[in-house]
Amino acid sequence: ELYLSKSDIIRYFALLCDLMHIRKNLKKLLTGGDTLILNSASAMLLFCSKQILQNNRIILVQHNAPHILRTRNFDFGGVFRKQKIVLFKKYIDCFVLLSPYEKAHFDQWLPLSSKKCVVIRHACCFPESLSDVFPNAIAVVARIVKLKRIDRVIDVARLLPEIKFNIYGYGPDEDYFKRLAKGIKNIAFHGYTNNIGDVYRENQALLITSDYEGYSISGIEACVYGRPVIVLNTYPAAKDLVEDRVNGRVLDDFSPEALATAILEVMSLPEQYRCGALKHREQYNQAIICDKWRKLILAGEEK
Repeated sequence: ELYLSKSDIIRYFALLCDLMHIRKNLKKLLTGGDTLILNSASAMLLFCSKQILQNNRIILVQHNAPHILRTRNFDFGGVFRKQKIVLFKKYIDCFVLLSPYEKAHFDQWLPLSSKKCVVIRHACCFPESLSDVFPNAIAVVARIVKLKRIDRVIDVARLLPEIKFNIYGYGPDEDYFKRLAKGIKNIAFHGYTNNIGDVYRENQALLITSDYEGYSISGIEACVYGRPVIVLNTYPAAKDLVEDRVNGRVLDDFSPEALATAILEVMSLPEQYRCGALKHREQYNQAIICDKWRKLILAGEEK
């Protein structure tokens, strides 16, 4: 049996009222000829009337890995999955992909027309100065939740006691991972920071051990600061973020031994990987990315 408490009923009623309010105001605002940018397939279903979808240019932006978008309720998953796919095929004018590697994965369950797809990566400001120091330390920058697989960091730290592992971020599973890391002297939890410059002055590389990502912002930030990235090949954009043995390593073997070998390789060649990162960072140049968005939006206005 489905039981709803009084507070549940009030909360769902308030949510329904909010949805109706948003739909009403969007209908007034978007009378036709405008460009609407969405980052969720469910937004088409929840917020957009048929009139809005028909009379405006609709751009959907990918924000996570294809297999995650397929299953999450707020994206293409859930009981209304078929309806969302129908709306996508009928009304989406452009689908902005995170990397060139995404389309092949979407095509397995959501065939995409190449004419409707465009790759626009995340942008990042370049720092005014870079560190010339290469500390014997590696950073992990992430929300502290189980899907980020901090346990993999802990396992490899045990194998490399001579390297400091600095973990930045906070989340609901922080205490759990601190218990796992108890007694390991080369691991430090630093909590949340918004001073990325200090992170990459104090660490020589970035380690990403997540089960999946959309496109790692912390990986982009490491790259623009001239720091290599070691990433697991668990999502399509991993190979776009890291060109193997140029600005880091992309690993298909997720074992602690494989991670340790990759870390030692990268940290033994600091200048080589720094040069590779600085060359690779141009694809995140803010001016270039903004120009791509400008052209995409203006193309719709010209029509």
